Amino acid sequence: MKLLSVLLLICCLFCSISKSRADSIPASSRLAIQIAPLALIDFYNGSCYKIGTAVRLTHSLLFSADFGSYFKHFSGIKNNRGFLADFRFKYRFPGKYSGISLSYFYKQQAFDYADFLKPSGTPIVVHTQKYINCFSVNFEQDIPFLKHERAYLTFFGGFGVRFRNAISSLISKHQFDLLQEGGDSQSLYFVLIPGKNIWLNLNLGVRVGFYLF
Repeated sequence: MKLLSVLLLICCLFCSISKSRADSIPASSRLAIQIAPLALIDFYNGSCYKIGTAVRLTHSLLFSADFGSYFKHFSGIKNNRGFLADFRFKYRFPGKYSGISLSYFYKQQAFDYADFLKPSGTPIVVHTQKYINCFSVNFEQDIPFLKHERAYLTFFGGFGVRFRNAISSLISKHQFDLLQEGGDSQSLYFVLIPGKNIWLNLNLGVRVGFYLF
């Protein structure tokens, strides 16, 4: 949480400095707050909340930073904790509501997964700690609404690379296959299995924002 507080402070200072240099930008579209509603129903990694800010540096260049954390219990994942940080620079095409962005995402997450071992039915709790770094290139489409376009929806999608470092009490693929409830789930395997990996990342989502000034 200390790191998250430092990142928030840096982000606020950066936004304040940028705002003071953006005199040519309309006063109603300089600084916004935004949320990521789909994070609330993340069935893969566990439900979380994300809130952030976006600042227009110039007419075409924007910077945004989102931060969040997890709800403690979600589906089969228990004691879910950690935090997320998402930074991006976005170039909006002149006269358009679309653009491209470069993003960096960091996640630190720890959780417990409870199941039973076959065939004995012995209870097992899998403890997992993950560190994720991800870089992506995205296409973004804004849909403004409300009076003077004070609010917006942003749909985005893109590709990148994900660096994953996971530590888990699971010791082998064979032990995972013995899980009574989750042993047949390919997606759960990638969530729980330990190791350092580099994967292709598919980045899809939506943000809802409102300009403060």
